[in-house]
Amino acid sequence: MIFLNLLKQQTLNKTQSHNFSMKTMMNVQFLPKNIHEAKVDSIVIPCFEDEKTNQYISLLGSDFVDEYQRLRKSKEFSAKKNKIHKISCMGKINANYLFLVGLGKTKELHNETLRRAVATAHKAVKRSKSSDYLSLLNQVDLPDTAFTVAEAAYLSDYSFDSYKTKKKDAETGKSKSEIKTLFLWNTDEKNPSKSIKQLARAKIIAASTNYCRNLVNTPPNELYPEVLAKEARKLKSPNTKVTVFDEKALKRMGCNAILAVGNGSARKPRLIIVDYNPKGAKKSLAVVGKGITFDSGGLNIKPGAYMESMKCDMSGAACAISVVKAAKDLGIKHRVIAVVPAAENMPGALSYRPDDVIKTYSGKTIEIGNTDAEGRVVLSDALAFTEKNIKPDQIIDLATLTGACVVALGYFTTGMMTSDETMATNLHNAGELSGDRVWRLPLWEDYKDHMKSDIADVKNISKGRDSGTITAAIFLQHFVKSTPWVHLDIAGTAFLKESQFYKPKGGTGAGVRLIVEYLSSM
Repeated sequence: MIFLNLLKQQTLNKTQSHNFSMKTMMNVQFLPKNIHEAKVDSIVIPCFEDEKTNQYISLLGSDFVDEYQRLRKSKEFSAKKNKIHKISCMGKINANYLFLVGLGKTKELHNETLRRAVATAHKAVKRSKSSDYLSLLNQVDLPDTAFTVAEAAYLSDYSFDSYKTKKKDAETGKSKSEIKTLFLWNTDEKNPSKSIKQLARAKIIAASTNYCRNLVNTPPNELYPEVLAKEARKLKSPNTKVTVFDEKALKRMGCNAILAVGNGSARKPRLIIVDYNPKGAKKSLAVVGKGITFDSGGLNIKPGAYMESMKCDMSGAACAISVVKAAKDLGIKHRVIAVVPAAENMPGALSYRPDDVIKTYSGKTIEIGNTDAEGRVVLSDALAFTEKNIKPDQIIDLATLTGACVVALGYFTTGMMTSDETMATNLHNAGELSGDRVWRLPLWEDYKDHMKSDIADVKNISKGRDSGTITAAIFLQHFVKSTPWVHLDIAGTAFLKESQFYKPKGGTGAGVRLIVEYLSSM
């Protein structure tokens, strides 16, 4: 009987379906105008360095005004950016705690300041074991603050603990507390429907970003090319077609670059196409995402310390699929296509080797200089396939491609390379608006000689160690003939060793909010 039960459990483990979607998200809703109607655990008040009085604290009574003045005078609370101070309400109002959150100087306020203040406040309220709170941060003088505050709160509330038997807070190590409801103070009586739409949009974009984070954070024994393909198929609907090419189809098609990278693994590669094509769509964007579900480096194997987080090497793929999910849920009017070359880069008897020459889907040949430069190799097939068969108006590829990008730009901005000025400008603007920022690096003729091969059309590594992010983009440029194209290197932004405000440790969902915002400018 024990043996039969074990056999049954083993069968269940093999056939179980993975669920990468978020659990139930916290509720975000508006509260009526009178702040004294709020029966909540905590209240969050925005504060500025250069204010003499705070209009919101004044509404709570003279005791709170006096305490605020004392705190400012004694410099216990300065209202500098992301400074937080908790006041016990002692039964004077319905709330248990008042949280003062600093926004810095009034003239320096912008959306990213607000997002970070929301994250600071949300985490502090969570630590107080509050189950709900009222935030007045949406009252600051910026456009669309209801959207910004709700989105940042949803993103800050994220945690990945699917594999923990005891749920604990990642930052404090203590048992987790959950915030069930965030109330935003609503004084916009003229256009309440606009504010409600902002909340709905924020929830969809945050859910898609958190979905991307879940995909990236899932361990590689659970998420490999076949599983990623099954997950993509869940997006199939009347206006969304999903096509998956297995290793046999890839061989027939001539996608030898994808096959070469995946040959060393028992988990065979896939090319995944998710095509969201709403009725009446006039413009199209293909999002090509690098999908290396684990990168050991192949025969040029990585040192152990560099291999530890390589489940994140499919962050571009996760972003591409998540963008389509967001586009569907938002009802975006453009056609959006995710193209994902998915493979595991492992050492094995059939692994591709340094000195190999691969004939790619485009017909061009690649000399392999290093098997750990595999992302650009799989993208060579995916980009050429996209341009020839899908024929989109524009292509954006995303990839955790080079450590050189982390050296150049760190962990706060994505590297952007393109020869298309319009796309560059619009993506930069989308980054500034969304907080998912990009910084442009050049694609000048001067760099092209770095990728020359003596025996093939192009080599997959450059001649020297300099300008590695740019030369990787130069390599990819060989496989896009004429379609307007942007390469985004998310090596520094897709996966963090330490959290950044509303971006958690681990997968961040880099690129999702950027491209969703970009779609609105097309």
